[in-house]
Amino acid sequence: MLKYLLAACVLLSGCNGVPTAFIKDNPAYDEAFVVHSGGPLPLLLMGSAVQWNEDYAVTVKHVPYLDGAVYQGRGDVQFFKHKASMPLPVWRQYSTGETLTAVGFSSLYVPVKGQGHALAALVRLDAQDGVFYATHDGPTAKGMSGGPVFGDDGDVVGINVAYLTESDLAQLKRQDLAHQPRVSIFMPYNEIAKEWRRFQASQVAQR
Repeated sequence: MLKYLLAACVLLSGCNGVPTAFIKDNPAYDEAFVVHSGGPLPLLLMGSAVQWNEDYAVTVKHVPYLDGAVYQGRGDVQFFKHKASMPLPVWRQYSTGETLTAVGFSSLYVPVKGQGHALAALVRLDAQDGVFYATHDGPTAKGMSGGPVFGDDGDVVGINVAYLTESDLAQLKRQDLAHQPRVSIFMPYNEIAKEWRRFQASQVAQR
């Protein structure tokens, strides 16, 4: 849990670029909603989330002690109980080069979005968990963690996780990222679906 709290502090300390505020009733990007930490950190940390199916939603694990949380997977992802109140988003895997739009809420609870393109590079934030995160060059900001990343057809292709600054990228010594001024990190659909299958398997095992 400690490393995800540290990750939250990093993510919540600033932004990479300037996402654009938009009206929440825009039907194109209406799926994101706000979540807060609970338990011993009530309302201290906020993030965004998106519906996964009729009964559950998904967000990042570094929003801790989330009310209704049922499963924290490998990597920065967790599922929690949340009844759908609108049509379910369509999920799919992204394609390299397509236009992506990251959506969520700022620390002032303003809906914001940042647009860029899916990069070919994959990154691992923790060498032990085996999770490969996807990257794009659009801006993300404080509070957007856990919010949906939309493909160019309006389908959801993942959730916002973090970002790498120019200095972070220099330390990686990755030639495929060397000329990027910033990189946003998102957990792609295939990794989220993998964690959902693990959750389902754990439910079966407990019966």
